Amino acid sequence: MSFAVYLAFLAATAAIFQHHVPLPYMDEIFHIPQAQQYCQNRFDIWDPMITTPPGLYLASRILVTLPWFACDTRTLRATNLVFASAIYAVLAQLIKLHHPTVPASARQLYTLALACFPVLSFFYFLYYTDAGSTLFVLATYLRVKQRHYLSAGLFGIVSLLFRQTNVIWVVFCTALAAMDILQARGKLQPVLYKDVTTPFQAIKVMLEFVAAALKDLPTLCCQLSVFVSAILGFAAFLVWNQGIVLGDKSNHVAGLHFPQLMYLSSFISFFAGPWILEFPLGYPSIKWIIASTIVMAYFAWNHTYEHPFLLSDNRHYTFYIWRKIYKLHASARYLLIPAYYVSGEYLFVSLLSGRNVSFLFALGFYMAALLTLVPSPLLEFRYYIIPFLFYCIQLGPPADTRRTTLVLAMYFALHLVTVYLFIYRPFEWPSEPGMKQRFMW
Repeated sequence: MSFAVYLAFLAATAAIFQHHVPLPYMDEIFHIPQAQQYCQNRFDIWDPMITTPPGLYLASRILVTLPWFACDTRTLRATNLVFASAIYAVLAQLIKLHHPTVPASARQLYTLALACFPVLSFFYFLYYTDAGSTLFVLATYLRVKQRHYLSAGLFGIVSLLFRQTNVIWVVFCTALAAMDILQARGKLQPVLYKDVTTPFQAIKVMLEFVAAALKDLPTLCCQLSVFVSAILGFAAFLVWNQGIVLGDKSNHVAGLHFPQLMYLSSFISFFAGPWILEFPLGYPSIKWIIASTIVMAYFAWNHTYEHPFLLSDNRHYTFYIWRKIYKLHASARYLLIPAYYVSGEYLFVSLLSGRNVSFLFALGFYMAALLTLVPSPLLEFRYYIIPFLFYCIQLGPPADTRRTTLVLAMYFALHLVTVYLFIYRPFEWPSEPGMKQRFMW
């Protein structure tokens, strides 16, 4: 039933987009002509303004063999509808694997909510890389959990063809696979996140994992050879390309943007709010609160970046968030620290409360989120999609479906608002008269 609702959601929204926005919009003006070159087997032609690999175009090139696939704007966008359908199936399998004792009805509703997550689902209907990138990262993780490491590695390689930063999630999945292999061979004892309460214990668990991995390195390299090949191949790409960004490198210079972690915690807490608010926060020590506040204040003071795109492009919601909140007063970035702290505590507590989350998984997740987000100078909600989904998969559906129903209602309401603004509230820039600009994530 929930999958039928999901398909209806996809079909209705896709029809609205195609009727009102039939021509390529924003980044589609680069992606669609490039895909059309691939549809004609012109693989030697590349637009230097494109900064991501050709996975999306290769996927469309495969679909062009179908009789209905004309490689025009409408059918190219349909590529992401295929990915969107697969995302639902992968999420359903992951949630069932992680939470088999939860009633099936609760799992199905939770899957529907995550698949309709508005920041992700908006881009099902445009020719962007987000749906494919998300699908193949999740598929890599699913096959690791199912201990099918060959196909997991292959999915990991495909994910790298959609977005370069997915290499962090591929390394993360490689580490999870290594942990599973070592535990299955009796070389490593599983340790739960909630059982590690001191820094000394954390260091001990990490050193035990490293020691076990080094001792069993030949076995791990053999069983995870596709993962190893993917990581080494990506390292060779970095050397050849002289960096991670393809094409226009000038606007994608890496830095140390530590407030990204604070933005991420707020983002997850907002979109998962009804799920995590059921967990009591407890009473952290005054020392911990003071230390956390000092660190966040330092990050806000010394590592807050205002990317030129953030300040100049009023088509994105982040432009208005930055202008109306962060630019309201110089103290705004510091006044938000209590909200960052509370959101971070909720994320921490919700994973600890009754969840059998591995400590090594939690550590790897935090490190992957850090390495993916901190180097990016741009505040971009789409960068938070994969961390959000990984978090929610671990969190799992509450047996009481009322909270998930509330989340789903919130997601559908946000989707309706964002689609309405995108479709029915276009505007024009004085510098480009006659060209419709549209609001989007």
